[in-house]
Amino acid sequence: MSLDYSEKRLIGGPLHHKRRRGLAGRLELYAFWTGFLSTLISLVQVIIIANK
Repeated sequence: MSLDYSEKRLIGGPLHHKRRRGLAGRLELYAFWTGFLSTLISLVQVIIIANK
């Protein structure tokens, strides 16, 4: 599936403009916390299932 123009701008924009580094940092932080919380939820589910 290809990306449309707005998606390409959202993804590629922060990488090419120095003034938008704050946005890139926020996107990286969002990706980190999303992955961390997803892993944490999965771990809690495994613990709950193991204790049954």
